Amino acid sequence: MNVYRRIASDSSPDLSERRYSTRRAVDLDVFLITPLGDAHPANIQDVSSRGFRIRSDYGVTIGRFLTLDIPGLTRYSGWVAWSYLGEFGLEAATPVPDDIVDHIVTLGEQATAAPRANCLPFTI
Repeated sequence: MNVYRRIASDSSPDLSERRYSTRRAVDLDVFLITPLGDAHPANIQDVSSRGFRIRSDYGVTIGRFLTLDIPGLTRYSGWVAWSYLGEFGLEAATPVPDDIVDHIVTLGEQATAAPRANCLPFTI
């Protein structure tokens, strides 16, 4: 696993807080936006006030600045903190408010409950 470590002066004064924000499981399709404006499909696996765990076929680079385009919400930007086997952590540039974390989880639950538009019904 590759890990990106920010300079200590850029970190929270209490380093123990950085890893201990509550993570919420989610399954939500989004788009990654590169600095050049290219969009790539991705899926949020979990979310916290500190950032996101993302699954994507897009090959990320540790330390790269990316933006998440979440349907129905504003975009969230941050730096790739780690990557491993098609997943990566995106450390949010600004904290994600708890009510927005709740909303992202709700969006994921609604998307999971809704039938997929691109799936054809199976008949025998």
